[in-house]
Amino acid sequence: MSQKEAADESDSSGVEEVPEDDEKEPQSESIEELTKDGLGKIISATKASLALPAGASRDLYCAQPSFIRIVNGESDKILDIVGKILKHQNIRGNIQRRDDDERMDLVLECNDSMLERINSNLDEMAGLKKAPEMVLAEVALSPQEKRRHSSGRNSMGEAKLLTAKNILRPQVNFRVPVDNRNSTPFEPRIKYKPNSLKPLAILAEYGDDGMIESYLHPYEVELGRFEVPEEQLGKVAPKKPPKDVEETPLVFIDSPEKLPEVVQELGKVKEIAVDLEHHSYRSFQGFTCLMQLSTRDKDYILDTLTLREDLHVLNEVFTNPGIVKVFHGADCDIEWLQKDLSLYVVNMFDTHQAARKLSFARASLAYLLKHYCHIEADKTFQLADWRIRPLPEELVAYARRDTHYLLYVYDMLRNELLRKANYQPNWLRSVYQQSTEICRKRYVKPRLTLDSHMELYRKSKKNFDNRQLFAFREIFNWRDGIAREEDESCAYVLPNHMLFHIAEVLPREMQGILACCNPVPPLVRQHLLHIHKIILKAREQPLEKVILAEEAPRMAPGTTIDINSFLYCPHDLPREIQDNLPTLLDTVEPPNVPALPDMRKLHAKVSIFEEKHPKKNLPKIPFVSPYQRYRAVIPIAEEERRKAQQLEEAQKQKRRLCPEASEVLPEIVASPEIKTESGKRKSEGSGGEPAGKIPRKEAHREAPEPPAASTSPETPKMSRNKRKKLKKMQQEAKLAEFDYTSVDFSKFQGGSRPEKTERHDYASKFRSRGQKARNADKRLNKIFR
Repeated sequence: MSQKEAADESDSSGVEEVPEDDEKEPQSESIEELTKDGLGKIISATKASLALPAGASRDLYCAQPSFIRIVNGESDKILDIVGKILKHQNIRGNIQRRDDDERMDLVLECNDSMLERINSNLDEMAGLKKAPEMVLAEVALSPQEKRRHSSGRNSMGEAKLLTAKNILRPQVNFRVPVDNRNSTPFEPRIKYKPNSLKPLAILAEYGDDGMIESYLHPYEVELGRFEVPEEQLGKVAPKKPPKDVEETPLVFIDSPEKLPEVVQELGKVKEIAVDLEHHSYRSFQGFTCLMQLSTRDKDYILDTLTLREDLHVLNEVFTNPGIVKVFHGADCDIEWLQKDLSLYVVNMFDTHQAARKLSFARASLAYLLKHYCHIEADKTFQLADWRIRPLPEELVAYARRDTHYLLYVYDMLRNELLRKANYQPNWLRSVYQQSTEICRKRYVKPRLTLDSHMELYRKSKKNFDNRQLFAFREIFNWRDGIAREEDESCAYVLPNHMLFHIAEVLPREMQGILACCNPVPPLVRQHLLHIHKIILKAREQPLEKVILAEEAPRMAPGTTIDINSFLYCPHDLPREIQDNLPTLLDTVEPPNVPALPDMRKLHAKVSIFEEKHPKKNLPKIPFVSPYQRYRAVIPIAEEERRKAQQLEEAQKQKRRLCPEASEVLPEIVASPEIKTESGKRKSEGSGGEPAGKIPRKEAHREAPEPPAASTSPETPKMSRNKRKKLKKMQQEAKLAEFDYTSVDFSKFQGGSRPEKTERHDYASKFRSRGQKARNADKRLNKIFR
């Protein structure tokens, strides 16, 4: 660890800085001098430690509070320094929270690690041990993998995964360490702002909690005031296609000394084609590995791994509003330039946006090269590992093709946009506007929140219970933390399908965790104990079924609906948005919803139903909807059903009490509503004179003679109530004429057996029996009711 890094780390941890004398101490020029200097310091430190009091004398010194205070303070400083050394050597454990034996074990482990590394480096310097050479490895993809990686695009040749073994991680050599912390946002590292209209100022944006959320774009003002130069809005003269790749000179730049010459050459041209190659599998945020630049006559390839901290000088060209930078699909390239190289772009033309504006069948670069240059894009090495150094010739040729023909495609797209717009610059200007909006994008670091795992869980369509979901969340958070700490991608630490498998199975043993992973990721094997503890804790959770909220947004309770809006239609909304939408058939208005307009009161301005016939005064027929007809028929149908039910019950009761009543009294059975009230029924013979009476205690009154219905045409029609009364009087008159003497009362159940006498004598004897006669009268009333 260098002295500058130690000073920075001491500042961040709140511990005193290293003294200035140690910082300014000259470094040793050889191993012998370094070893001699180190041994001298170790001897002086040993002498100082032996000079401290021990035994009984130390007990005497410890009686003084000032001695104890000084010793404790110095001990804390020494432990803090040792803790930093352990952290730098990747020794896990907090030495300040351990006892003496554990502290000694940590120090011994650190010494062994340091001595092993020193011996390895000495052997390498002496030539006894050489660094492992990179071995290229090509893996041909299956047709299914090829379609998945190429997104269905046809490519020339067979796609291959070109990588190498024993690749040294480029992050180790970065002069500025990568900041993967979740608590801090990305901060622009630009120190100099060329072509500026406003001085450089890194301004922070604060959230509601007072924490910094992001930083403003350094070139926000310049992009807002950018106007497309007039020479970029005119028609381009037809030019020949560019020369072949083999005939165009190539400049490879991998040292800072060559950058000033490149900046000077690029500043003289008016158009530059730019492309980047990125790697993200062995890095948490990823990093840019290569930059390709092309002019009309020359191609450039810049090694961004070596020139990572020096390429900011290209802002002289990239932010020059007089030079157009041509990209294809620059959405990610703009963010990568900001994050890795501190580069910003002003005046850009995105050929992808132009292809979309022209509504091409496809907007890919391969399609544009085929359409304008008649070149089949070679995508054989689209999955290559761009960390390989030195770059193979195949990768160099592949990288040049992405920008070599791009300026010619830019010219053809400009002419096509002008032709489609009748040679007006409207369409061309809109493409520049869209490209400028892409330049406004700011890089945002991936953030871990409490619900970050739910996005991946919803995409998987899994149905976990609370135990499985608990394990999934904890392992997801562990994976994110390890990826940030080790600067590895989450897919390298633990792929998604393995994460879901472990959370779904919840194996009891550690071997079960390894069985869920094939092959086992190295970091999973290293932290196997921690993952096992997460699973055991998940299995201890009470088992409950997890019910996730609906993905579709629901309308909040109490939300009012503006029915006067032209966009409102209660029946066009999906079912899962709201269940109680108002309809015209509802009788009760739902709460908090305005009343719907009465559709019957709405009349058209021009209608044939409003006008009357000029010769005939036709009555106006009101419109009755089918639903209103249905509502009006409901009570009538209910009344008919009730009457039919009463008739059926009366027939059943009569059959039970008088099985032969249907043969004797057919007219009475047909009228179940006839009542035997006192004084209203009287039997008559065939001659019209009364032949006998019903055995009752009170005498029956003669039924009144019903009035004859008038058949005169001048007489007005009777109302409904009068017709009912007339019908009732006719029924009573008919009952009064019935001859009850013809009824054989011996067939009724519950009555006494009659003697062999005349029927009229039987009735007279029956009336003289007192209480029995009254009981029989009640039974008769029930029969005829």
